[in-house]
Amino acid sequence: MQDKQDLIVDSGGDITADETGDLSLSTPLQAVQQDVIFRLMTAHLDYEPDPYIGADLPKYKRFQNTRRTADYMKASVLESLTKDGRFTQGMVAVDVVPIARNRVAVYVFIKDAVVGTEEETYERVGVPVVSATIDLDNGLVTALTGGTT
Repeated sequence: MQDKQDLIVDSGGDITADETGDLSLSTPLQAVQQDVIFRLMTAHLDYEPDPYIGADLPKYKRFQNTRRTADYMKASVLESLTKDGRFTQGMVAVDVVPIARNRVAVYVFIKDAVVGTEEETYERVGVPVVSATIDLDNGLVTALTGGTT
């Protein structure tokens, strides 16, 4: 189990401060969510220290909303989350679900990475750690922390 803590960043990637003016520290769950969101929102070559860390979801712009596209997207997310050892294959489950003619939702479930996260979360009984939507017309990725889209 990884018990990581990090600085909290806002949706633009800027470090945030708490009500006292100190840097905001994340909970272990928030650290996992930030790692997942970063990878979902990052295209290849966008992050110089590791140019291929992102799931590269914008590349699916103009793809048809088919099961095959969903399978490719799922593989891209799984590779991004496991390529550097932050998460292992057994810790991650990804679902890609059509939610409109040109839109899909990506649900990421993580087990054993978050203190207090129960097995049921991974088994899809609970809430995903992160959910995101991808507009296949324009490649726009919108990530939401926790919950469903």
